[in-house]
This record gives sequence, structure tokens and C-alpha cells, in this order.
Amino acid sequence: MVRLRAKDILYGFGEVGEICKVAAYLFLLPIIFTFLEIRRYLPDIHEFFLHLIAFIIPSLVSYLLYKISKRFKRDDIKLKHILIAVGIIWLLIPLIGSLPFIITGTLSPVKAFFESMSGWTTTGMTMIQHPQDLPKDILFFRGLIQWIGGIGVVALALAIFMREGTVAMKYYSSEVGKQKLKPSTRSTINETWKIYLIYTLACTLLLIILGMTPFDALLHSFTALSTGGFSTHEESVAYYRAIFPVYQSFMIELVLIIFMIIGATSFLIHFNIFKGNFDTLLKNIEFKYLFILIFLVSLIILILSPNQTSAFDEIRDIIFHVTSAITCTGFSTAPLENWSEPSLALLIFLMYIGGIYGSTSGGIKLLRFIAILKAIEYMITRIALPKTIVRAIKIQEKTLEMEEIFEILILAILYISFAFLGSIILAALTNFSFLSSMFLVFSAMSNVGLISVPSDMWFSMQDSAIITLAMLMWIGRLEIFPVLIIIMSIFSFKIKKRKIPFRRPL
Repeated sequence: MVRLRAKDILYGFGEVGEICKVAAYLFLLPIIFTFLEIRRYLPDIHEFFLHLIAFIIPSLVSYLLYKISKRFKRDDIKLKHILIAVGIIWLLIPLIGSLPFIITGTLSPVKAFFESMSGWTTTGMTMIQHPQDLPKDILFFRGLIQWIGGIGVVALALAIFMREGTVAMKYYSSEVGKQKLKPSTRSTINETWKIYLIYTLACTLLLIILGMTPFDALLHSFTALSTGGFSTHEESVAYYRAIFPVYQSFMIELVLIIFMIIGATSFLIHFNIFKGNFDTLLKNIEFKYLFILIFLVSLIILILSPNQTSAFDEIRDIIFHVTSAITCTGFSTAPLENWSEPSLALLIFLMYIGGIYGSTSGGIKLLRFIAILKAIEYMITRIALPKTIVRAIKIQEKTLEMEEIFEILILAILYISFAFLGSIILAALTNFSFLSSMFLVFSAMSNVGLISVPSDMWFSMQDSAIITLAMLMWIGRLEIFPVLIIIMSIFSFKIKKRKIPFRRPL
């Protein structure tokens, strides 16, 4: 069993501090919109200062944690320390990120933590019933944390502050896997952010051209590319159907579909596209499976669905939600509580799979899903063929080792196990049906954000159910294993009675 000592907690704490340093600067950015909207606060200048404090306090808290971390001596750390630290980061940052919602009176502490966790993990579930009524600084903050969370606040910290070869660089590997765009980790992160910025700008400009306000366009590009799903309107993307002609709203949805797919595509593929190597995209097996699943599931749902609207609206709704589910974005154009149970079950299946490995999406990822299919095929042929015939499990000419297959299968089983347990807990805490509970649990764990229950039932959930979903977002964002290590460490907690080494701050 993994043993956790006091020293183990301190290992890597300096790198956690560096990430808090980045967060300290991020929390100050929404103040730009606080000043831009100063007229809104002129009748009550107290509210203006309240909003300033709402972003200054979390910034100071983050910077204080950074300064404290410098007091501890840093030694070599092991993989378990990295995983524990990453798990702590993804609890600590959302906790600090909940302060603006609490200080401004936007949400209660529990709902504020939920909103912050949903933002940082790019889930997109919200406890804000009427986001269009919020000040722009709060709306910008919601969109910003999803945009940053798309790649990971850890990656941002590494790109800005951390040197190549330091202990902190190991965090990046646990965040985005082993894919590299450049020889060094630092250059890989920088290249990733360049691509991210270019796509964000392109999406923003296209949405402005199609009629969105610049502010709405910016925030929807933030949350589409990060596969986050926060919207500036309670109707989500359906809002634009009410204010624009059919053709215009359809084009907005089409642009969002394209950028949801871009967000769910590996940055390695994007890097090759920018180099002019389009064969990488066309030959990528995950990309092919992505479109096959979108087409097949959309077709099945269309066959299963009763004709409640026009054929055109029905097809665009189905394709939009299927894309939103498999890319783990969470944008919506119609209430899902009206969908049939088989249709919702298919969306659960897509949310479980998720997008392409190395992208901003959640789920177990298409690469792992394909590996599971290959493993099933391998077992069937192994039974049918003579034992003398040896076959390997390959994905795009890469032979998978049995250890890799075993790890994938364990993750897939653990994912379903956590989701099943979470569904039982949520159903017990609410009046939701088991299918609705399962839908919400998979939506939270896969960091999707789609909701299958009526809004009045959703917003009246008790705090215990809200915390349950928030923790499932955290578990899904970390892909379970770091969570298990933390749990095992807590239950085997040991503190040795010896002096903890300190060093003077620089």
C-alpha cells in the first residue's frame, strides 16, 4: 500500500506554489471588465469595490501560497508525489476560484465550489440559473477558467514560469500524456498554446461575423475550443435561435460544431496540420472513429426519436447534441429531458468514450476505446485460431504491450465502477430516476456538462448532491488513478516524528 508521510506532502509543494503564482495573475484579468462596467456600479460604489476585492483576494491567497511554498526544501520526488500533487492542485485551484462567486454574492459557498470545479475541469454544468443577468467580469471569469482548464492550469504554469529539466516539468506528463510536438517539454507547451490562441481568435472572429456580440463570441470561443460548454445565456446555444433567422443560427451552430471537434482533436494532429501535413489527420484512426460514431449514433437517435419538430430542426438538434456529447463540450440547443431513454443511453455511451487522446476533451478517450475493441477482437481470434498462430494488438502500426492493454482495461472498468456507484448515491440523494442520475454522473465524470433533468429539479438539488457531482468532476479530470493513490495514502497516513527541513525564502 502507498504510504504517505509528512515529507511526502511537502515534496512538490514548491511546484504547487508556482501554479498558484500563475493563478494569482489570472484572477486579476476579470478586473478589466469591472472597470469597463463601472457605470453599472455607480449607483452603489460599494458593489464596485466588492467586485474588485472578489478578484484581488483569490489573487493574494494564491500568491501567499506561492511564497509559503518557497520555505520548504525540495528534493527529488517520485511518481506518487507527482500524482498526489496534481490531485491537490485540482482541488486547491477550484477552491480558490470559488471566492469571486462567494464574495460577490453570486452563489452560496457549496454552489460556488461546484461552479468553479465545473469551470476548471471544463465540465460546463452550472448552478447559475440566469447567467445573462450577471456582470461581465463574473461571466468573463467563468469563461476564462474553462479556457485555461482546457489544457490545464498546470501546463500554463510550466509554459510561463518553469525551467526545462526542473521537477515541475514532470507534472505536464501527468496532465496531457506523453505526446510531444517539439523535442523539449517547454517548447511543446508553448507550441500548444500558440495553436490554442490561433483557433480561439479564429472562432471569435467567425462568431462575430455571424452576428454575436464581441463579448459573447469571445466567451463561446473560450468554451467551445476548451470543450467546456459554459454559455452567457441560460438557454445555451438555443438562445441564438430565438434572436436570429434560421440560416444565421444554423451557421452559428455549425461553427461551434467545427470548433468542438477541433477542441476534441489531438494537438499533435493540429501541429501537423499547421505544418501542412494533412495526411496525419486523414490517416488518424481516432479521427475516423469520431466521425463514424457521430454519424451512426445520430442516425440511430433519428430513427428512435418521435417527430416532435420539423425534420430540419430535429436533425440539427441531434447532430449538435451528439457532437457535444462525444467532444465532452456540453453546449445544448434543446432540453434533453424530452429525449427518449434509448437516446439518452446512447449519449451516455458517447460521453463515456470522449474525444481524441491528447485533446481538451474528457472521457476515457477514443484511443482507449479502440484498444478495447482490438483486445476483444484479439481474444475472439485467439479462441478461434490455433494457439501456434501468434497475433499482436496493433493501432496504426503501433504494437500495444499487454501491460498497456491491462492498464486501459483497468481504467475503463474503474471508470464504470465509479460512475455506477456515483449514480446510486445521486439517485439516493435526489428524486431523479436512475437513468437520469447515471446520465448526470457520466456527464460530470467525463467533464461534459449536458443535463437530462428539468431545470427546476436541477437548481433545487441539495448540497450533498451538488458536492457529489463536483467530486465526480474532479475524479474524471484526474482519470481516477491519482484519486486512488490519494485515498490509499489518506488511509495509510503516517507522520514520522522528526524535524521537517526548511530553507529561507529567496
